[in-house]
Amino acid sequence: MNPLDQLKDIHLPEAVSFWPLAWTWWVILFAIIGLIALALWYRKQQAWRRYALKQLKAIDWQQEHNACRDCNKILKQIALQKLGKESAPLSGENWLEYLDKQVKHPIFMPHLRPFAHILDEPNIHVDTHQLHKATAQWIRKVKC
Repeated sequence: MNPLDQLKDIHLPEAVSFWPLAWTWWVILFAIIGLIALALWYRKQQAWRRYALKQLKAIDWQQEHNACRDCNKILKQIALQKLGKESAPLSGENWLEYLDKQVKHPIFMPHLRPFAHILDEPNIHVDTHQLHKATAQWIRKVKC
Protein backbone atom coordinates (compact mmCIF):
# COMPACT_ATOMS: atom_id res chain seq x y z
CA MET A 1 0.00 0.00 0.00
CA ASN A 2 1.10 3.46 -0.86
CA PRO A 3 1.54 5.74 2.18
CA LEU A 4 0.41 8.76 0.16
CA ASP A 5 -3.06 7.29 -0.16
CA GLN A 6 -3.51 7.65 3.58
CA LEU A 7 -3.10 11.45 3.46
CA LYS A 8 -6.24 13.54 3.69
CA ASP A 9 -7.05 16.38 1.30
CA ILE A 10 -5.94 19.89 2.14
CA HIS A 11 -8.76 22.04 3.50
CA LEU A 12 -8.40 25.66 2.50
CA PRO A 13 -9.61 28.34 4.91
CA GLU A 14 -12.69 30.36 4.09
CA ALA A 15 -12.17 33.35 1.84
CA VAL A 16 -11.58 36.60 3.66
CA SER A 17 -14.72 38.72 3.55
CA PHE A 18 -14.83 42.42 2.81
CA TRP A 19 -17.66 42.79 5.29
CA PRO A 20 -17.57 43.93 8.01
CA LEU A 21 -15.08 46.61 7.11
CA ALA A 22 -12.07 47.26 9.24
CA TRP A 23 -12.15 50.49 11.28
CA THR A 24 -9.59 52.16 9.01
CA TRP A 25 -11.92 51.79 6.05
CA TRP A 26 -14.73 53.36 8.07
CA VAL A 27 -12.48 56.33 8.90
CA ILE A 28 -11.53 56.76 5.25
CA LEU A 29 -15.18 56.51 4.19
CA PHE A 30 -16.32 59.15 6.70
CA ALA A 31 -13.40 61.40 5.76
CA ILE A 32 -14.38 61.23 2.07
CA ILE A 33 -18.03 61.95 2.89
CA GLY A 34 -16.94 64.86 5.10
CA LEU A 35 -14.73 66.33 2.39
CA ILE A 36 -17.54 66.08 -0.17
CA ALA A 37 -19.96 67.77 2.24
CA LEU A 38 -17.42 70.51 2.96
CA ALA A 39 -16.81 71.10 -0.75
CA LEU A 40 -20.57 71.34 -1.42
CA TRP A 41 -21.03 73.74 1.49
CA TYR A 42 -18.15 75.94 0.28
CA ARG A 43 -19.51 75.94 -3.27
CA LYS A 44 -22.90 77.05 -1.99
CA GLN A 45 -21.32 79.79 0.12
CA GLN A 46 -19.43 81.12 -2.92
CA ALA A 47 -22.38 81.01 -5.34
CA TRP A 48 -22.82 84.77 -5.07
CA ARG A 49 -19.32 85.28 -6.54
CA ARG A 50 -20.13 83.15 -9.57
CA TYR A 51 -23.41 85.02 -10.04
CA ALA A 52 -21.73 88.43 -9.72
CA LEU A 53 -19.03 87.47 -12.23
CA LYS A 54 -21.74 86.22 -14.59
CA GLN A 55 -23.54 89.58 -14.28
CA LEU A 56 -20.27 91.40 -14.86
CA LYS A 57 -19.63 89.37 -17.99
CA ALA A 58 -23.11 90.24 -19.31
CA ILE A 59 -22.41 93.99 -19.22
CA ASP A 60 -22.11 95.72 -22.59
CA TRP A 61 -18.65 97.27 -22.25
CA GLN A 62 -18.93 99.20 -25.53
CA GLN A 63 -21.22 101.82 -23.92
CA GLU A 64 -18.90 103.36 -21.35
CA HIS A 65 -21.44 105.26 -19.25
CA ASN A 66 -23.91 102.35 -19.01
CA ALA A 67 -21.12 99.89 -18.29
CA CYS A 68 -19.84 102.04 -15.41
CA ARG A 69 -23.35 102.38 -14.02
CA ASP A 70 -23.97 98.61 -14.20
CA CYS A 71 -20.56 97.85 -12.74
CA ASN A 72 -21.20 100.23 -9.84
CA LYS A 73 -24.61 98.63 -9.33
CA ILE A 74 -23.06 95.16 -9.00
CA LEU A 75 -20.43 96.43 -6.55
CA LYS A 76 -23.06 98.25 -4.46
CA GLN A 77 -25.30 95.17 -4.32
CA ILE A 78 -22.42 93.01 -3.09
CA ALA A 79 -21.39 95.61 -0.53
CA LEU A 80 -24.91 95.99 0.84
CA GLN A 81 -25.68 92.28 1.01
CA LYS A 82 -22.31 90.93 2.13
CA LEU A 83 -20.47 93.75 3.89
CA GLY A 84 -23.23 95.69 5.62
CA LYS A 85 -25.35 98.82 5.41
CA GLU A 86 -22.49 101.24 6.13
CA SER A 87 -21.66 101.26 2.42
CA ALA A 88 -25.10 102.55 1.40
CA PRO A 89 -24.44 106.32 1.64
CA LEU A 90 -20.94 106.16 0.14
CA SER A 91 -20.18 107.59 -3.29
CA GLY A 92 -17.30 109.07 -5.22
CA GLU A 93 -13.79 108.52 -3.98
CA ASN A 94 -15.06 107.50 -0.51
CA TRP A 95 -16.86 104.61 -2.20
CA LEU A 96 -13.72 103.45 -4.01
CA GLU A 97 -11.64 103.79 -0.82
CA TYR A 98 -14.23 101.69 1.02
CA LEU A 99 -14.00 99.01 -1.68
CA ASP A 100 -10.20 99.04 -1.46
CA LYS A 101 -10.33 98.62 2.34
CA GLN A 102 -12.17 95.33 1.88
CA VAL A 103 -9.21 93.71 0.08
CA LYS A 104 -5.53 93.45 0.99
CA HIS A 105 -4.13 95.53 -1.88
CA PRO A 106 -5.89 98.56 -3.41
CA ILE A 107 -7.58 97.75 -6.68
CA PHE A 108 -9.54 100.88 -7.62
CA MET A 109 -7.54 103.79 -6.23
CA PRO A 110 -5.67 105.66 -7.70
CA HIS A 111 -5.80 103.98 -11.14
CA LEU A 112 -9.59 104.17 -11.53
CA ARG A 113 -10.19 107.50 -9.81
CA PRO A 114 -12.32 108.73 -12.78
CA PHE A 115 -14.74 105.84 -12.11
CA ALA A 116 -15.69 107.61 -8.87
CA HIS A 117 -17.01 110.63 -10.77
CA ILE A 118 -18.25 109.27 -14.10
CA LEU A 119 -21.87 108.96 -12.98
CA ASP A 120 -21.93 112.63 -11.97
CA GLU A 121 -19.87 114.06 -14.84
CA PRO A 122 -20.54 112.46 -18.25
CA ASN A 123 -17.44 114.02 -19.88
CA ILE A 124 -15.05 111.84 -17.88
CA HIS A 125 -13.69 108.74 -19.60
CA VAL A 126 -12.78 105.46 -17.92
CA ASP A 127 -10.77 102.60 -19.36
CA THR A 128 -13.58 100.01 -19.37
CA HIS A 129 -11.18 97.13 -19.88
CA GLN A 130 -9.27 98.11 -16.74
CA LEU A 131 -12.54 98.65 -14.87
CA HIS A 132 -13.81 95.20 -15.89
CA LYS A 133 -10.55 93.60 -14.78
CA ALA A 134 -10.50 95.49 -11.46
CA THR A 135 -14.13 94.70 -10.66
CA ALA A 136 -13.67 90.99 -11.38
CA GLN A 137 -10.53 90.96 -9.24
CA TRP A 138 -12.35 92.70 -6.37
CA ILE A 139 -15.25 90.21 -6.54
CA ARG A 140 -12.80 87.31 -6.36
CA LYS A 141 -10.72 88.74 -3.49
CA VAL A 142 -13.24 90.39 -1.17
CA LYS A 143 -13.63 88.56 2.13
CA CYS A 144 -17.26 87.99 3.08
